[in-house]
Amino acid sequence: MEEFTVYSPWAKSDYLDKRGIAKRLNTLAGKTIGMYSSFKEYHPYFMKELERQMKKILPETEFSHYTYIVDQTDIHTDKVHYPKFKEWISKVDAVIGVGADMGSCALYMGYNFAHIESLGVPSVLLSKQQYISSAKKGAGARRYPTLRIVTYDGPGFVPPAVDCNEWTIATYKEKIAEMIPQIIDALTKPLTAEEANPKAAEDHSEDTFTGSVEEINDWYYSNGWTNGSPAGMPTRENIDEMLKGTDLPADYVVAELPPMLGKATVEKIAINGILAGCKPTYMPLLIAAVEAMDDDKLYLEGWTCSNATWMPTAVISGPIRNDIGINTDRNLVSPYTRPQACIGKAIAYMIMNIGGTRSRIEDMSGPGSDGRFGIVLAENEEESPWEPLQTDYGYSKDDSAITLFWPSEHTQIQTVTPSATLKNLCKVWHGGFDVGIMIVLPPENAKMFADKGYSKKDIIEYVKEYNRRPSTEIPRAAIGNNHPREGLIFPEEGLEHSARLFWNTEHMFLLVGGRDWGQAYLGGGEHGGPVCKKANLPKNWNELIKKYPGTMPKYLDY
Repeated sequence: MEEFTVYSPWAKSDYLDKRGIAKRLNTLAGKTIGMYSSFKEYHPYFMKELERQMKKILPETEFSHYTYIVDQTDIHTDKVHYPKFKEWISKVDAVIGVGADMGSCALYMGYNFAHIESLGVPSVLLSKQQYISSAKKGAGARRYPTLRIVTYDGPGFVPPAVDCNEWTIATYKEKIAEMIPQIIDALTKPLTAEEANPKAAEDHSEDTFTGSVEEINDWYYSNGWTNGSPAGMPTRENIDEMLKGTDLPADYVVAELPPMLGKATVEKIAINGILAGCKPTYMPLLIAAVEAMDDDKLYLEGWTCSNATWMPTAVISGPIRNDIGINTDRNLVSPYTRPQACIGKAIAYMIMNIGGTRSRIEDMSGPGSDGRFGIVLAENEEESPWEPLQTDYGYSKDDSAITLFWPSEHTQIQTVTPSATLKNLCKVWHGGFDVGIMIVLPPENAKMFADKGYSKKDIIEYVKEYNRRPSTEIPRAAIGNNHPREGLIFPEEGLEHSARLFWNTEHMFLLVGGRDWGQAYLGGGEHGGPVCKKANLPKNWNELIKKYPGTMPKYLDY
């Protein structure tokens, strides 16, 4: 039986060395306790009720409140809010925080409380029981795996038509009372040996394995590096061949992907691509996808570590579509072609093995998503009446590019006429906040629009203006949080108005492809995006596509 030696797809991280949490206080009496609230509407009221109850037990203790109104940022990287936070934390002796009540929310709270511990301030994070894994992973990813956490349970959002303060007290008063002894212990109980000196995490980025194809597949799957489908063989020879798809050196770090902040070297991108079945000609797109995931306009953990059902969606545009052989016609989204099937899986593997997001550990999606391993499609530029997608983001029509977007649901649209299409687009609905949409129109329908004088921008503006619903149907989460989206005007209490589903066009875009029916991919705004990045082709591109031609399958007749 032939054996092969293969390489690990797991990325190296600079955060594998772990640090002990800050020394605890001897007593809380006479101290000033910082009450840290995250961005949701009920959090400050929760902390005020906690202060009220703790004050009865510790009358000599002072309390100071801080609310961080941004939900998806490491606070120490926030140039706007960090100075005020730093001033606040310099005046407190310990910190209690609430806000770890959903997947990515808990992860970010873990990040920020790890930073508090790094400042030498003892803290305790209050987390919903089901998201303790996310909170611990967030703290551990920033070197503080022994962060002390007290758990509670209860709803994460305030229902409509209630007084938030009254609702918070009614919902959490008794739970808060039960938590107080644990909170006091968390801030005063001496550290254990493990809490003071946690072990460093092992580095598996240089691991290799020698065995049969079946044994190699089992090795990758047992480590959580694949989903168990047959893996390509990242041997040294295959990796070197894959690297011919770029002029960048193998050790060049394209990005550090969160939450692990794994180093996405060109070689690690190549290894994950090989695992997914990619060819060397896909490397420019894989590298551009990593650049997109690292873009400041996109908060990757919000998509990958959420308890919602976000689907990584990639749109390929430019000449590379034809070079690699990806379908742009009927069955546009169906992964019948190798680029569609393999690029989507490669993106998913990089999220797993470079970003460090795995099922039920960091990925906290309740129902999961059938699109978690990527939806890949390409624009039919040849039949589009408009300029291709990448030109909307400042690139030339001769450039090749990949656009990343994370929707959570999609629906077919009947596209008989422009009027019927617009009517259907103005009926689609998504229950999130800061909603985005990717509209995919078939070429015959796009031509009808163009003949009537519509541009892509005209269609998007129309949908933004006329996709409406009663304002009472806007989720409380969207209008009650401490950081309302720019441009949203709150309805007066007790009144109902016609309200837009899309508050702006920032997360809306349109492309042409497929046949007969259109598609609307909804969501994709809560955590940023879309992001478009140019695919930089190597100097040997013409030779490479001759060696790896992008041919379509030749189906047998019957």
